[in-house]
Amino acid sequence: MSSTDFQIKHLRGQALRAAKLIRAHLTGKLERAPSGGGCKAFYSPKQWKERGEEYGTNSVLVLVHDGGDLSPFCNYDYGCPGLVEGLRLVLEKEGLYIECCTGWYSAVYPS
Repeated sequence: MSSTDFQIKHLRGQALRAAKLIRAHLTGKLERAPSGGGCKAFYSPKQWKERGEEYGTNSVLVLVHDGGDLSPFCNYDYGCPGLVEGLRLVLEKEGLYIECCTGWYSAVYPS
């Protein structure tokens, strides 16, 4: 059964572009479809604000990586700096960067 954690049909514009880049990068590195461990990986800033969240509401895209496959690509605490750097470079080529908001989610912003 495939995971729905990395669905992107609710996204538009830069958020959709960023999510596609991230999903493709993870799929290439993992050699399978990524899983969020039951957590929805991608939120628009509007959806995030509606949840009552404080950080990341002015971003292009919010990434929830609470223990899922996205975690070692966003959080240095997982001890995989090469994965973090690799994703950073992919997004940088598209004029985007990731900022860690907490240990379980990050936000993507235009450079």
